[in-house]
Amino acid sequence: MSSAPQRSAGGQSQLLLLVTVLIVAANLRPAITAVGPLIERIGEDTGIGPAALGLLGAIPALGFGGVALFVAAAGRRWGLERTIFVSLLLLTLGTVLRSLPLGAFSLFAGTVILSAAVGVGNVLVPAVVKRDFPGRVPAMTGLYTAVLVGCAAVASGTAVPMAEALGWELTLAASALLALVSAGVWSTRLNRPRGVTSAGDPVLAAPEPPGGSMWRSAVAWQVTAYFALQSGVFYLMLTWFPAIQTWHGVSEASAGFWLGAYQAIGILASLVVGGVMQRAGDQRLPLLALAAIMLCGVLGIIALPAAMPAWALIVGFASGGNLLVGLTLISMRARTAGDASRLSGMAQGVGYLLAAIGPLLAGSLFELTGTWSPVLWIVVGAVLVMAVVGVFAGRNVHVP
Repeated sequence: MSSAPQRSAGGQSQLLLLVTVLIVAANLRPAITAVGPLIERIGEDTGIGPAALGLLGAIPALGFGGVALFVAAAGRRWGLERTIFVSLLLLTLGTVLRSLPLGAFSLFAGTVILSAAVGVGNVLVPAVVKRDFPGRVPAMTGLYTAVLVGCAAVASGTAVPMAEALGWELTLAASALLALVSAGVWSTRLNRPRGVTSAGDPVLAAPEPPGGSMWRSAVAWQVTAYFALQSGVFYLMLTWFPAIQTWHGVSEASAGFWLGAYQAIGILASLVVGGVMQRAGDQRLPLLALAAIMLCGVLGIIALPAAMPAWALIVGFASGGNLLVGLTLISMRARTAGDASRLSGMAQGVGYLLAAIGPLLAGSLFELTGTWSPVLWIVVGAVLVMAVVGVFAGRNVHVP
């Protein structure tokens, strides 16, 4: 029996395909998650107020959503490999621009560019997984989500110590090197034939069916609603959880550490929940279990903030699991890689645009009331609605 790595229809080993997917996943959050622990420091140095900082926290979700609506078409026209390669180069450019000492202009302009670049990977990586690993979608999604949240956690946890040593500008610039190296590694895929799946079926290159059937599908809208709710909660907490902690008396360094832990526990959630979903007939039970865990953690922050480290881990586990579920539903509710690309564009496009309301609303509400309690109760309501939507989105059905 040969021990050579299994090769896909595109002539590349499954191991190489996996490594390149994981290295793209490693770039999908660090440039964004490093901001949360530093957001109050950035505000002090630039004179930006809480509402404007809320906008800064919302730009990634707005960028993800705006780009996602068009990325599926770009992937069909230029191919997944070329589109993702260009996005990694743009991510490098945007990350460097954001760190330049040009005040609010470079900070916001760089964030817009890098958010758009990350949005490309958000949409197309699930299509790559559906195409290259069609029989192992939940497990592979769990693996790349674990890498995604792990790198995000490292960026959050190290942001404050790095900023104290190097300044926040250089700290935000650090992830540009990772993006540039990743573009070099991903370039090994550029000779892959466009539209070829592991089974040799050119489904990705097929045009979208006439009549916009994806946008008329109830299942597609259920997946989109779930994705919007989990993303809204995630980005609200990602942006403001350190500030929520410092408002309760936690030091800035500790708040940054626990934001990193909040994300790091998502690695465990991704691997555990991914394995459960791989074996499950449908996804309703895991969705309801994650909603219950999230509800417990948020209510704990409200009722017993002294136990903040425990609530950070509980809410972080649920957030990591919910992200995995949202990405997995995109692939599992689609029959082909082409459908996965189109559903990914719809779910992430609409979902992230709606999710951008979370950081904006939270910053404005805190500025108005001077307390984080109303924000946390809004999160409780969003989790309850997410559980109801998950009952429908988790069924074993497919989009047209």
